[in-house]
Amino acid sequence: MDKTPTILHQLMHNAKITTYLQLSRQSNVSELHFYRIENGLLDKIPLGILKKIATTLDISLASLIDYLDFENTDKNFPQKNYNLSLDNQLLITEYQQETILILESLLLQLPTFIHGVNHNPDLPASRLLPLLQPLEELLWRWEINPIGKVGDIVDYNPEEHDLMEDSDLNPDNIPQVKIRYVGYRQREKLLYRAKVSVNN
Repeated sequence: MDKTPTILHQLMHNAKITTYLQLSRQSNVSELHFYRIENGLLDKIPLGILKKIATTLDISLASLIDYLDFENTDKNFPQKNYNLSLDNQLLITEYQQETILILESLLLQLPTFIHGVNHNPDLPASRLLPLLQPLEELLWRWEINPIGKVGDIVDYNPEEHDLMEDSDLNPDNIPQVKIRYVGYRQREKLLYRAKVSVNN
């Protein structure tokens, strides 16, 4: 008996997802791909689809591929096996190359910029801004959005904000706060809270 359907359902259970329909809606992935997984067609599923499934299940892409690898049927879930099949290694390589392509200009130019700053401390920091555009594109592709902007003054939200200083105020009585460092969300998942200070 194939273990993959059991493993996929266990991963869904861990993420509090009960049906393929629910997983499909939350991941924006067709149910057809889940049945392909059940039938051992993991290597036929595009990397972007696997990435969406992994994000919804709150695990890494590598772990998802590892768990669903039909060549590792002797491994019991959730024990990890790091000897990925050739097909899965190719998927990881494709994912890495896609990321490198997006960050290409940053990877190539940032070391030169740092060298220039070290030899010329007065070099305007504004010249760094264009180099950060690839990083912004990558965050956009991964649907990672900032929580606020540095300097914004907003109402305090304990779910999204992390106070940088101790405060005797009851959280319900904290007035507006100023964002010092932005936080991030990926879709509905909180990655990092924004670091804030009480706005006096």
